[in-house]
Amino acid sequence: MDEAATATDRAEAGEDGTPDRPLALLERRDFRHAYAAIAVSELGDAFQYIALMWFALDAGGPLGVLAVRLADSVPALVFGLHGGVAADRWDRRRTMIAADVIRAAVLIPVAVAGLEGHLPLAALVAAAFVLTAATTYFDPAYGALVPALVERRNVQPANGLVRATAETMHVGGWGVAAALLAFLPISAFFALNAASFLLSALFLAGIRRTGARPVHGDRPRFREGLEALRPLPALAAAVTVLGVAVTISSGTWIVGVPQLVRNDLGRGAGSFALIVAAYSAGAILSGAVLARRPVRRKALGSMLAWLLYLPAYAFFAVAGSFWLVLLGGAAAGMGQGAALVLVNSAAQESVPDGVLGRVSGLIALVHRGAHATGLLFVAPFFAVAGAPLVFAAAALAIPLAGAIGTAVALVKSARPQLA
Repeated sequence: MDEAATATDRAEAGEDGTPDRPLALLERRDFRHAYAAIAVSELGDAFQYIALMWFALDAGGPLGVLAVRLADSVPALVFGLHGGVAADRWDRRRTMIAADVIRAAVLIPVAVAGLEGHLPLAALVAAAFVLTAATTYFDPAYGALVPALVERRNVQPANGLVRATAETMHVGGWGVAAALLAFLPISAFFALNAASFLLSALFLAGIRRTGARPVHGDRPRFREGLEALRPLPALAAAVTVLGVAVTISSGTWIVGVPQLVRNDLGRGAGSFALIVAAYSAGAILSGAVLARRPVRRKALGSMLAWLLYLPAYAFFAVAGSFWLVLLGGAAAGMGQGAALVLVNSAAQESVPDGVLGRVSGLIALVHRGAHATGLLFVAPFFAVAGAPLVFAAAALAIPLAGAIGTAVALVKSARPQLA
């Protein structure tokens, strides 16, 4: 796509377009501020996740957890389109700051209610909905801002570094949370996350370079983002595969893994926590590798990364050894972590800045919205079939989606050459 490689982009890329080292990117003040903002808010999210799930389970049992998880996913489907449009219409840094302030404001009364012992399930559902709605505006703005902070040639190492750090913050946050519970009530975690969002907003306020603000004669339309994908068949296929794969993986993981641990492995919550930690470890590893090893055909690499779910979920299907399940969790984290880094990097490298917010919004919509579709359309299979059987089917379906997407992209990319 000719518009994607402007003269400025080519000048920034240097003669050979070699990406900078990941740690060298942190020497850039603006990226360092964005990196710190993401890291601190992810740490706060780790605390909040524990508190949110605990209060939801206490208030409504398993159905309460399901209600909160749906409220945590559905806003992506409701606001995802507008979040992408907003990233191309409004100042991206200010949009991110506003999203952080809104998320902090929502969590403060939740923390107070929890401390007072009056936190109903309806309040948790409403809070989860607003938090994800604000995130739906934050994510596209951040995705569109990254090339302005590090140049297009550096988006993969930047995304890999951020992904590895975010997953590290999750694991570290859960460990710190366990220690803090010795002398803090769990509802205080909502307040800690509110503080993390305010600190994130302060870091973002220190960013000076926000890129050229797109100029639109009319209001930007989401359809223009879809049209931008037409000359990029591999990226379009990767986004489609992302939606299919996350729908299957989230629907199986959220409901199936706890059931597998309890019913098939005969283990408790501690074992489930270890599998979640293994998933994060796999995502950390893939992020760290991609931060240092550039992938030339990123969209294709994103689809091929889903092939890791074949061994990952095959280990779940066997369920004969807890250590194999742990290994499967790590492989799943590697696959999904790599797919997310590469599909976002592919968009940031090749999509023109004027529509990048809408394409980033589409990716965020597909990713987060697929959690809702997974809960609605895939999770119910566990009510009629055993966990090993469902995981065996998913072990075939997810890699198959990646393989089909790759084949379609290769065929479409070759057509102009054959004409």
